[in-house]
Amino acid sequence: DCNRKKFILFARKVAQLARTLPQGFVGGAHTGARPGAPRRPKGGAGGPPPRPHGGGETKRRFPSCIMGKTKTTQRKKTSVSRSYHIHHSPGQHITYEMRTVIETIYNRNLRAPRKDRVSLREMSRQLGLPKSTLCDEIKRGRVSRPNTYHDRDVWDYSTDIAQQAIDKGNANKGRSMKMTTTVARLLQIEIVENKRSPYDAITRLKAAGINGLPSERCVYHHVHHGDIGISLSQLPYRPTPGRKRGRKPRRSLKSPGNLSIEERPNLEARDQFGHWEMDTVVSGVHGKGGLLVLIERKTRYYIIVRLRSISQSEVLRALRQAIRRGRLVKALTITTDNGSEFLDHKAIEGLFKSNCKTKVYYTHAYAAWEKGSVENANRLVRRWYPKGTDFSKVSLKRIADLERCVNSIHRKLLKGRTANEAYLSAA
Repeated sequence: DCNRKKFILFARKVAQLARTLPQGFVGGAHTGARPGAPRRPKGGAGGPPPRPHGGGETKRRFPSCIMGKTKTTQRKKTSVSRSYHIHHSPGQHITYEMRTVIETIYNRNLRAPRKDRVSLREMSRQLGLPKSTLCDEIKRGRVSRPNTYHDRDVWDYSTDIAQQAIDKGNANKGRSMKMTTTVARLLQIEIVENKRSPYDAITRLKAAGINGLPSERCVYHHVHHGDIGISLSQLPYRPTPGRKRGRKPRRSLKSPGNLSIEERPNLEARDQFGHWEMDTVVSGVHGKGGLLVLIERKTRYYIIVRLRSISQSEVLRALRQAIRRGRLVKALTITTDNGSEFLDHKAIEGLFKSNCKTKVYYTHAYAAWEKGSVENANRLVRRWYPKGTDFSKVSLKRIADLERCVNSIHRKLLKGRTANEAYLSAA
């Protein structure tokens, strides 16, 4: 039954197709004769000779969808004199001498007889210019009033009009960039790929003997306008969205015996070596441990020690390691937050036996700006290791490279020196 239904549907489609065919089509082939007209005998006198395939009559197939090739009349090509060829390279601006050549060729072509004129495409090919460039140039230098030549109006091209339009546009460009493309590319490599600040990048390029470097303010100006391929998000101190204002957090009570930052001497001058700020950089949610970081307030010398866990015992172990390796040479004060890993201030002060004056001070809760030096240094760490990083999987060599990179940044507040240079001279 299924096959019978398919056959019936096929027969209906064939019948429908047969009704749409024009008269003269018999059995899928066109007879070439009117209905009722006698058919031409095969091989009769005056008929066409037999085909190689054996059929005597001329076979006509269905009209094809592919159009046959038609003969086209070729246009007579006339060229202008080759002595006026302009060797124009891509990206090159048209000069006044080039416009003089265009004026001579274009105005002569306008006054030539119709049979001798050439199209703008052929003229642009002969001149060595793109057609769009030639059309724009002619439109720019076309005169406002036509000239009469042999009882017809022609709009000539004027070199002076085109040059005046170009000069007027150049006057509205404003100041040019203060750096070349090569310098912009070098700054892009230092800032984007090597993750340096604009001031550090400029200082390094000056030390390498690169000439024509702009000022730091000029680099930031071009970054804001997007001229050198560097966005604000690629800078170390990029703007962050403002926090939503909510209810002011409640200040927690300080632990008994701990010294508050209010009791610390005034250290705003940063003229004495030996005052440190301490903090931890914690791994992601599914990570382990973190980093113990310390920074010296005067020289901005940064110390990084990896922690296997965030605990008091690990913090003490990391501090002993830094003292034993001679990195914490002098510590008069240490300012930290109220994290549980820093609450044992007596044990921390006891590590500095050679210096009995070491005091640990604690900032207020939710007041990260009270130890802003170490917080800003942690921002540099997050450029290489964003939030969510598991520091237990980061090798000690990579952490040492990170510390070396942070301490080798040229800083304006250190008068162009690095933290390593300032630390060696102060210690």
